Amino acid sequence: MLFSSKNQNLSVKYNTMENIELQNKKLVLVVDDEEINRELLGNILQEKYRVEYACDGEEAMQCIRRDRNMLSCILLDLSMPKKSGLEVLSEIRADDALSHIPVMILTAHQEAEIESLEHGAYDFIVKPFEMPRLILARVAKTILHAEETYIIRETEKDKLTDLPNLMFFTKLCELERMNLKKMGSKAAYAFFNILNMKAYNTHYSFSEGDKLLYRVGQMLQTCFTDMPVCRLSDDHFAVMGDATEFPKMIPTFLEKIKSTGRGKVIDFQVGVFIEQDEPVDPSSAIDYAHLACNHIRGDMSKHIFVFDNTVLKQFEDRQHVLEFFDQALREHWVKVFYQPIVRAITGEICNFEALARWQDPRKGMLNPGIFIPVIEDYKLSAKMDLYMVEEVCREAEERKEKGIRQVPISVNFSRNDFDQCDMVEEISKITNKYNYPHELMIIEVTESAFSSNHDYLQEQIDRFHKAGFKVWMDDFGDGFASLNVLQKHNFDLIKLDMGFMREFNPEGKNGQIITDIIRMAQHLGIHTLCEGIENREQLEFLQDVGCEKIQGYYYGKPMSTTDFLLEARTGKMCRIEGNENAEFFEDRWGFWFTKDMFNEVPGSILVYKASGNEDILYVSKEILELFECDTIKEFLEYTKHSFRNVVHPKDLEKTENAIWSQINSSNKMRDYVKYRIITKKGNVKVVEDLGHLVHHKVYGNIFFVFMYDEKERLPVG
Repeated sequence: MLFSSKNQNLSVKYNTMENIELQNKKLVLVVDDEEINRELLGNILQEKYRVEYACDGEEAMQCIRRDRNMLSCILLDLSMPKKSGLEVLSEIRADDALSHIPVMILTAHQEAEIESLEHGAYDFIVKPFEMPRLILARVAKTILHAEETYIIRETEKDKLTDLPNLMFFTKLCELERMNLKKMGSKAAYAFFNILNMKAYNTHYSFSEGDKLLYRVGQMLQTCFTDMPVCRLSDDHFAVMGDATEFPKMIPTFLEKIKSTGRGKVIDFQVGVFIEQDEPVDPSSAIDYAHLACNHIRGDMSKHIFVFDNTVLKQFEDRQHVLEFFDQALREHWVKVFYQPIVRAITGEICNFEALARWQDPRKGMLNPGIFIPVIEDYKLSAKMDLYMVEEVCREAEERKEKGIRQVPISVNFSRNDFDQCDMVEEISKITNKYNYPHELMIIEVTESAFSSNHDYLQEQIDRFHKAGFKVWMDDFGDGFASLNVLQKHNFDLIKLDMGFMREFNPEGKNGQIITDIIRMAQHLGIHTLCEGIENREQLEFLQDVGCEKIQGYYYGKPMSTTDFLLEARTGKMCRIEGNENAEFFEDRWGFWFTKDMFNEVPGSILVYKASGNEDILYVSKEILELFECDTIKEFLEYTKHSFRNVVHPKDLEKTENAIWSQINSSNKMRDYVKYRIITKKGNVKVVEDLGHLVHHKVYGNIFFVFMYDEKERLPVG
């Protein structure tokens, strides 16, 4: 009994092994209406293959559809009832799901071979079946060739869209280029980028996104018939065609494709590269089309851009920046250039902005428009901006040794900086390393940095303030939610974007908006600066409406450290503001001290600080006319910033006695005093003035002198 049980177990085991071995054999279908032929072939093939049978064309198609994923080969007779072998062969080749299965024809007629080949047959087996080894060898060779072809085909196809992949696409392009060359035409390549594909996937799901990509691929093939089309990767496609006609067809495709995405408008940007006299290989041509597409990235008003040398140069410059960025910092190719910021009411330099300039040993001076976007895109801005902080601190030592008065310097920081490191800690480390006072380092952040994550950025502003740094908002009004940003964050100053000056119109909406922004900032206790000032009309308008600080080519372009030191030494630069004056104007008491406060007061106005380091703080336009000067700078240079230097020497004692008498008596107003002045042109004029004294607990005695030209008998102005 035990012996019998053991034999039974062994039998089951061997049967199982035979089944497994059988299942591992490749499946071959024999289709013939004669039973004897089916049996003969079955006996030959079953040694190496699993064999199935069909007796006519209809049964054959049922088996083929059922076992399409398992069939390795079909042996097909041509002459059969119901459906002929050629009909079956044609049906197989017309069906994408079946076309990969190789078909060998069973025939005794040699003339049938040509027609069978034209219908897609792989090989033949000649009747009668007298050479079994030859039949097995031909079947094996056919299966191997079909499998290799299938693998190659699959590797040359994008599985999602069924379009050629890049490798196969380039082969097709080479063939098409040869055809175009024969016709005397040139090739054009287009790179298609679907916009906002990530948002589409997020909203509708990735499976819906895949369906969209498939539909786009099908539409590209439909619109650009008989042209090589491929999906490169992600949401990028490429097409190649005749340069004469193909580019003209792209706008039509873009219009048709818009309604493809579930009711959501699908938009594209397309880069086009057109071959010129020199041939370009397809891979490079697609790269150039890609560069053209990137050239308009972010500009939603543009959908098609044709490659030109400008695009190529931009690409080469970007690559150069990436390749040499670390070396540029290490070897100080990046220089700090300083642009003066001037107190509008006095014409004195109250700040500088530190600007990065790349002096490249190979390419010369690189425009900031070349390297700044690159370091932003590749998250290198923190490294650059901290380098700038260190350079400012290091160069400050040299300026200090040469006796140049120190004023606060602003350094620009981007939103990316705050994602890459603890900027407050890193800036503090650098300034402390050089013993550079924190109050002399201004953190200037673009408005766009505050478009998201308000809480985090406000925390950083609070930390900067606690550490003794001031924080300015750059580019105020440059397209983001400016007022919302002001509401959420505590800035020391807002810098009006230079776009306001490009559109400057003092009598129109532009002038009114600037005026309202400045007045709003004053009410909020925020200082104001306007950049992009290039002429006197802009300056006088900003002085009139109370803008505190001015920056632009009118007062000076950005200059290297060498030029900075030279201009400071030779006196070409505007006078640098003293510490006491800086404290006076930066104090919140100074907010109301703007030109528009004098608009309703008759006469010429001169504001003079009589305590401590005496200085002229403000002069009106009428004062300039009275003293025959064209600009505030000219007036201050002529008077050497001292009220004593505007009074005739013989009348100086009388005038000073009147001033000190008022100070000692603490009278806010004093009587008119008549004295002579000497103008810049050497003319002597008799004037009367009325002095209004304001005593400030920190800044001492401030005189507002209302001056009249006696000869005119009416207030000047």
